[in-house]
Amino acid sequence: MRAAALCLVLAACSAPERIASNAGDIRTLAESSRSRFVGHDDPAGVAEQTEIIERAAAISVDAARVDPTQPAWQGTLELALYAALAVAAVVILWQTGLGAMLRGLVGWIPNRQRSAAKLLREAVDNPEQIREAAAAVRTADPLINAAWKTP
Repeated sequence: MRAAALCLVLAACSAPERIASNAGDIRTLAESSRSRFVGHDDPAGVAEQTEIIERAAAISVDAARVDPTQPAWQGTLELALYAALAVAAVVILWQTGLGAMLRGLVGWIPNRQRSAAKLLREAVDNPEQIREAAAAVRTADPLINAAWKTP
């Protein structure tokens, strides 16, 4: 519930937009009321509603000149939310396996995997080193090691 309220606060319209919107609503209501006063032949009511309409128009004009500012905590909160989204994106990429693929595309291969690959190449050329290559592969990847141990 708090998170929804927080998102609402962050995504809400700025104060000048709300002021202009409310002034427009007031003007619409005053025009409707003025037409009823005209129908009842009440010049004082018509004059009052005309004054309300003029002031609502002035508020709309003044609202355009208002400089909306945000509290300092809101900027910090937005930055924290963006950072959390970035971390979540990295975690999702990593957990889906796309992170390893991107790491390979960039060319960053950890030293353990490099040394295991080197031993595997040597084992292909020299079959006597197959035990060392298997041990290196098991050491480089804990999942392979766990799969090796299970029958």
